[in-house]
Amino acid sequence: MATAIDIHPKTRARGTVRVSLPAKVAYSPDALKKTLGGLLEQLGCPHCFSGADCLFMFERDFVVDPQAGLNAVALNPQPLPPRESTAVVSLSRGIRFDINKVFKAVDSVINTLGPCPCHSGFDVLYQNELPVIGINDKGEAQQFGG
Repeated sequence: MATAIDIHPKTRARGTVRVSLPAKVAYSPDALKKTLGGLLEQLGCPHCFSGADCLFMFERDFVVDPQAGLNAVALNPQPLPPRESTAVVSLSRGIRFDINKVFKAVDSVINTLGPCPCHSGFDVLYQNELPVIGINDKGEAQQFGG
């Protein structure tokens, strides 16, 4: 008798995966999605985005060599301070387990960020949906997500 496999993990990876995006990837939704698919494969599950929070950062660390050549530098493993242009995207369980829905969410995020058809200039943190409790002016609590 076959046992059912639970596709929703009981535990998940901790910490945020940081990815530095060069302009030619950040400015192209198709290249961004291809990069995302490759990253998910490296993280162990090419079909879902459920195991890790991923921060896609616009590449901005460079070094000039003695011949005046400009090269990108790998990210420093230390946490970076948040920037004003950081967007946080909370993916619900129903989306993060289906890569095609994740790709559709990327398009929605791009459309929400503004007139450019890309992630240009923004750092975007895609994370598992978290419950957020907001308090209104009357002191009343309301939960969003989770």
